[in-house]
Amino acid sequence: MNNDMRSICFVIPHFVTFTTGGAEIQVHYLSQAFLKRGWKVEVVCAGLGYEKQISNSPFLNDNIQYHYYRKRSIRILEFWDVLKVLKNTSAHYYYQRTDFALTASTYWYTQKQGKHMVFALALDSDAHKNKYSTYFKAYSYSNIIKKWIRKTDFFLLDKLIEWVKKRVGKVVCQNQYQLQSYKTNFNTLGIVVPNSFSLLEEVDEDKENVILWVGNDSLVKQAHLFIELAKEFGLNRDWHFVMLGSACNSILSEDIPQNLSVVGSVGYQEANQWFARAKVYVNTSLSEGMPNTFIQSWYFKTLILSLNVDPDQVFSRQNVGFSCQGDFDFLRATLQEFIDGHDVSRQLSNGKDYFNKQFNAERNVDKLIEYMES
Repeated sequence: MNNDMRSICFVIPHFVTFTTGGAEIQVHYLSQAFLKRGWKVEVVCAGLGYEKQISNSPFLNDNIQYHYYRKRSIRILEFWDVLKVLKNTSAHYYYQRTDFALTASTYWYTQKQGKHMVFALALDSDAHKNKYSTYFKAYSYSNIIKKWIRKTDFFLLDKLIEWVKKRVGKVVCQNQYQLQSYKTNFNTLGIVVPNSFSLLEEVDEDKENVILWVGNDSLVKQAHLFIELAKEFGLNRDWHFVMLGSACNSILSEDIPQNLSVVGSVGYQEANQWFARAKVYVNTSLSEGMPNTFIQSWYFKTLILSLNVDPDQVFSRQNVGFSCQGDFDFLRATLQEFIDGHDVSRQLSNGKDYFNKQFNAERNVDKLIEYMES
């Protein structure tokens, strides 16, 4: 491959320099891996308005060329903003993760310029039809005009994104469910490239009686259920519940029990320290791909209790934690059994083995490059 072709632009709504969500962390890992291989790396994201936070971020890398647009309340309008920014880029490959208006912008730009696009799914719902219209049903509005603006916005967003999903040639999935669902709904068979994980700094923490929850403020995360779970164990003074992530900003008006600490958004290193310290990680999301939080839990030998998410039936097939299949009572009972001393050493050991087999960053990047070049 000549040097002109050894260039890649990552297009994503947010980036680790101002938001450390799962998709952002994964794109960060990839950007670092490509830099190590001598590639030119660019990033397009909604960074306008976050300049001070970005300038102070430990993730800011002078070897990456950043291009920013401004996040809009009417999402469909971002199509034009991103398209304008893309004209300032000069990569050969465009890796777009997390579907949004920028998915269509990236496809349109790469088609017109003879570039190569890879669409990477972030959630299982990225493989579904009418994704944003489905999300809309979970919103509540007191203003009827705002309600219809958002409904129209999400309807148009779905149509625009699905138009691209039926046409883009390279698709990267996180698990077999995404792979098969995308093939069924959009008639394209991609490949599976698992998420990756690597430590930026070593973590040395002893396990404590901590039950951890991590998530952003998306309704899909169902943060309120973790608060309910903490209340169920309010009389147990030996265990403490901890919440991390931007979801904490939206639940401060809730009735927070004394056994729950709402920490809020933390840096990458501090999040790893919490996973190293916690004995249990609880996931209450309705939908995920392969969450970074699962990977961190397996690495740090933290027991996973997942209310709904079971990517490729990994919990039943690999015995690396527990999936409660949407049953909150079962989640509560399983946590109680663990607190009472139920042996989970096999799940923890299997989880560490599964991590070592699946989430090697170097191997996954090799697979991605081979797929892009094919």
